[in-house]
Amino acid sequence: MANVSDPVKPQTETVPDLYTGEPPIQSAHNTWKAVDADLGRALGRNVHRAWTGQLFIQTADAHTVTLSAPSSFVATKINTHYADTISRLWEKHDRVDPPRAVRVVSGSRPTSRRGADPDSARPSLPGIPGARSGSSPAARATKMTLAPVSELARKRFTLENFVVGASNELAVAVARQVIGNQVPQYNPIMLHGANGMGKTHILHAIEAEVTERDPARRVKFVSAEDFVAQFVASVRGSGREGMSAFKASLRDVDLLIIDDCHFIADKSASQEELLHTIISMVGAGRQILIASDRHPDTIEKASDRLKSYLSSGLVCKIGPADYELRLRILDRLIARRREQGHASLAIPQPARDHLAARMNVTPRDLEGAFNQIVAQSEFLGTPITLETVQETLSDSRYMTGQRLTVDRIQRTVCEAFSISLTDMSSKRRARAVARPRQVAMYLSKKLTKRSLPDIGRRFGGRDHTTVMHAVKRITQLRSDDVTFDAQVKAVEDALKG
Repeated sequence: MANVSDPVKPQTETVPDLYTGEPPIQSAHNTWKAVDADLGRALGRNVHRAWTGQLFIQTADAHTVTLSAPSSFVATKINTHYADTISRLWEKHDRVDPPRAVRVVSGSRPTSRRGADPDSARPSLPGIPGARSGSSPAARATKMTLAPVSELARKRFTLENFVVGASNELAVAVARQVIGNQVPQYNPIMLHGANGMGKTHILHAIEAEVTERDPARRVKFVSAEDFVAQFVASVRGSGREGMSAFKASLRDVDLLIIDDCHFIADKSASQEELLHTIISMVGAGRQILIASDRHPDTIEKASDRLKSYLSSGLVCKIGPADYELRLRILDRLIARRREQGHASLAIPQPARDHLAARMNVTPRDLEGAFNQIVAQSEFLGTPITLETVQETLSDSRYMTGQRLTVDRIQRTVCEAFSISLTDMSSKRRARAVARPRQVAMYLSKKLTKRSLPDIGRRFGGRDHTTVMHAVKRITQLRSDDVTFDAQVKAVEDALKG
């Protein structure tokens, strides 16, 4: 394994490969052509053109192939989002057995001279530890080698880079408390929220800032995947000494951070070890911080005892980003892009507002859509406008809009007809109340997949025949009364828009 500071030497091995009969670099180029074609289909033409389509073969030998990206930003994006897809496709097309390990690093595409060997002109790149395959089958499996997490965390995952809003301000306050206090006030602390809400960002920020402020404070960050892999390895191959070493690596620290603990809880043996780790850390007065994509009580395979311990300290939810937070996230993305050398980047206010209003998605998805929009503009030379934003994302899942619910329909109808939400479920039969209630039932049947009995229950426990009558009545009124039809259409357009 090369030291991280050692440059990767340009490829010089020319001995034909045993399986292909070609020099490794030529074999890698042939394999990459097939992988490159499949990536366009797997990721979509726009995503591939913006990101993975910029990769080229840097070096290759019998064990490892290095792909080079034009910048560290592109390399990080690919390693974070598309590594598994590249590895899977490389394993599919590589004729070498076992398939060579693949890694992505940053560098500049060389300027070829007429008559020069394009491969010999490739620049040297910084080495990434762990790139070469080991002797075991697991080590030789095709994989994407990532830059050290701690290095990436210190550059990007900081609390200063985390956009705070009503949905995550408690989690950020808890993070600052953990950073500033060596003695735990709440233990364990569990952050939970849907994927892409920023849990991992906060965890890495805590790790980086605690390490920087107090190097003597022992901090360990472990993902669920590493936890389970190390636990299984200690059980299968290392005996009692290996098990003791694994336990000590987790518990002999001042701050233990575990990400995606719901994956650990899915396996009975590893969840038992997680439970004992929590008990040991809390009993020793050492802080343990855990993240999951769901509340402890809803981790299906977790034992009641584990759920109890996970909930015994502080459970903190990170909720969905609201409109104001999404606007601030977009502003931060634009500012960061300008700092990276794109000073002229500008997104008009209508396009910016449209993104924040229509994209009821996670911050991670919002960043992905932003990158797609910017890449489309940079590579095709088109200005960013409301129309180009709508066109760029028209075929993606980003612009599906908010999912319509009966509750949202009721609230919108109440605003349009100036009645209270209580009137929707009341027994009042006055036309000023009954007609808007029928409109809400009609729109609920038309715009949602709820059954008639389910819709009736949401309107004060009414029978499904009442909903059927409302649908027929409003349909008839719309055909007979142009003014009423326009009023209902305006409500429907507001819900869809």
